[in-house]
Amino acid sequence: MDTEKIRVNFEYEFRRGTNAAETARNINAAFGEGSTNEDTVRFWFKRFRDGNFDLKNEPREGPPTQVNNDELREIVETDPSKTTQELAAWFNVTLPTILTHLRQINKIKKYEKWVPHDLTDLLKETRVETCVALLTRYRNEGLLDRIVTCDEKWILYDNRKRKMQWLTPDQMPQQCPKAKLTNKKIQGAAANNAEQVKKRNKI
Repeated sequence: MDTEKIRVNFEYEFRRGTNAAETARNINAAFGEGSTNEDTVRFWFKRFRDGNFDLKNEPREGPPTQVNNDELREIVETDPSKTTQELAAWFNVTLPTILTHLRQINKIKKYEKWVPHDLTDLLKETRVETCVALLTRYRNEGLLDRIVTCDEKWILYDNRKRKMQWLTPDQMPQQCPKAKLTNKKIQGAAANNAEQVKKRNKI
């Protein structure tokens, strides 16, 4: 519905001396119920009484921004995992406002990058030594030839989740180690060699 046409009728009824309630009834009867209401008519009649017969909405300035982009950039670069809710609360603005400013400073959301474990140098060296020892044993004893199936599963109580980070498109996300094996865990494992399979087949 063309609101300017209805406002023309507001002015017409105002110049005729019709009151707001009757004007609202007349317009709803002509254009359909719900086209206007008495409060809207009163608003426009007040403008007309003040000498303002411009039927277009006056431009309204939005609330002054309370987000300093330099401060916002410093916060998210110090702690990229800040949520939009936390940032909006910090600057006391709405979520759409904070998202607009994040786009202005060229920040987008990225998940942390999973890595298998948070290993120290000593743990890395230990793993290399273990792998070398297993390969040596395989060459000498044919260890892998004796394994038919082998599987294990850790059921952890530490259900770690990745966080979102505010980064520029060319930035790599921070790494997030997977959950550590704590005391609160259960492991299921199964392994069978060729001899065990033969015995089971005989049974």
